[in-house]
Amino acid sequence: MKRILLIFIFLFSLNTFCQTIEGTVFDENKMPMVGASVYLDGTTIATLTNENGKYFLSVKSKINTSLIIRSMGYETVGIANPFENNNRKIYLVAKQVELDEVVIRKDYFTRSQKMQLFRDQFLGTTKAGKSCKINNEEDIEFEYDYKTNTLFAKSDKPLKIDNPYLGYQIEFDLYEFYVKFRKKSIKNEDVTKSLFLGTTLFNEINKEPKIKKIRDIVYNGSSMHLFKNLSENRWGKDLFLLFKGGFQDIPENYFTISNEGKLKKISIAANIKYEGLLAGSKPRFYADFNFLYKKTKQSKVIFLTNVFYVDEYGNNSDADKIEFGGDLATRKLGDMLPMNYVP
Repeated sequence: MKRILLIFIFLFSLNTFCQTIEGTVFDENKMPMVGASVYLDGTTIATLTNENGKYFLSVKSKINTSLIIRSMGYETVGIANPFENNNRKIYLVAKQVELDEVVIRKDYFTRSQKMQLFRDQFLGTTKAGKSCKINNEEDIEFEYDYKTNTLFAKSDKPLKIDNPYLGYQIEFDLYEFYVKFRKKSIKNEDVTKSLFLGTTLFNEINKEPKIKKIRDIVYNGSSMHLFKNLSENRWGKDLFLLFKGGFQDIPENYFTISNEGKLKKISIAANIKYEGLLAGSKPRFYADFNFLYKKTKQSKVIFLTNVFYVDEYGNNSDADKIEFGGDLATRKLGDMLPMNYVP
């Protein structure tokens, strides 16, 4: 009887800490799709649909991310709340082939110059960023708008990236990329704002202990680290310090933390709303703070929302409404770790 009881307790523990995301993928003719890629965006958690079009993903904890379903020749599908309404039926639609309009105009910058700028603003210029290699750069297309001094980039195929510094291979589905300049330029020093959006799948290719140490170094002081500490109300000179108006301040004066299921709800005090200049435009932003990590690395964080959620890994729910300056702004794709990374 004791042996049976121990086995029961062990199985109960597994069920408590694991959750399965499952569903079935069909094409537009309602036929099951075999070999479609299914993954949680920004993580290492991925699988392929089986011969019946079914997929199963085992997840230890809820993550602030979307479920991505992708197959060559079909439109990619993203599900915003994959941990709710499980066992879905998903129908993929074939991509419509569209021919881009060919416009002949004088180009002041070479493809080589644009590609170098793309690498700098997409991968980053840190040690991790410079170590990365995009294996299919030929799939990237560029357009420079000389009226707005903006460089755009797109790719119809996922970018395949090697990151030997952190021991990952990455597939990045590029949805949007642009870089704005203060004048007609292709130089980093003239950049006023850059943005890239897309879905990311990490594949771990190196599990050596020395790589794990490097990942932990990159994690420390990152946005994940900052938001995890914020959600746990952990501050200090060896962690992060908050500054407002040039003076160190108490985070509790500005942030209220409450439990929302397995997530932490972060609310910003209602009496610090501003309206000011942000990246060349005049949107209303809610608050901005400076954060100092270990007295050396300073970052500015601008919140375009007054409420957001943080999971146990430190991922926030409103990445498109939180902008960074300073040290955190230098950390591009090359310094990104999987959203399910545990230091």
